[in-house]
Amino acid sequence: QRVLQTPGDGRLYSAIYAVYGQKFAATLMPVQYQFGDISAEGFISIPMSARPNRSMQHFFVNGRYIKSRTCSIALDEGYRHSIMTGKFPACVLNIKVPYEFVDVNVHPTKTEVRFANEKSVFDCLYFAVKSSISQNDVVKQKEPPILSPSVRQSVFTPDTGDQQAFSQSSAALEPIRQETSSL
Repeated sequence: QRVLQTPGDGRLYSAIYAVYGQKFAATLMPVQYQFGDISAEGFISIPMSARPNRSMQHFFVNGRYIKSRTCSIALDEGYRHSIMTGKFPACVLNIKVPYEFVDVNVHPTKTEVRFANEKSVFDCLYFAVKSSISQNDVVKQKEPPILSPSVRQSVFTPDTGDQQAFSQSSAALEPIRQETSSL
């Protein structure tokens, strides 16, 4: 039984859309930032779609899924004065650091990591979020897009909500391309 299928086009946005759905994906804006040897790229939620908890904060370091208090706090601080108190931003961010700057042997499951220079990682994420929010200021007032019925139907079946394969037709994927390019 097929549980999940992404388009496999190598784009992070397509994978997020397939896993979390159209509503969540429509509230994201891109992040791409370089801070010395550290870079952050991925997607963060627009300030108007803050969440009641941190459950939708997903961080990766050099492609490995992690949980990091430093990353969560940096994300929260980047959104300070942009979202309501008690609400939390969502994200899917990949942080690339030199391998010698990260210790993955902190926890047996290797999801918790320790950075050699926590301040640099914090600063990279903080400025990445701040710059993305300021560059995409127009997104705050924009309503999420309504995707064409062919795209919605190709992702989810209306009866069960189970995931289906993406439609490979360029016409069906066009609303997705337009949305990511306008973000």
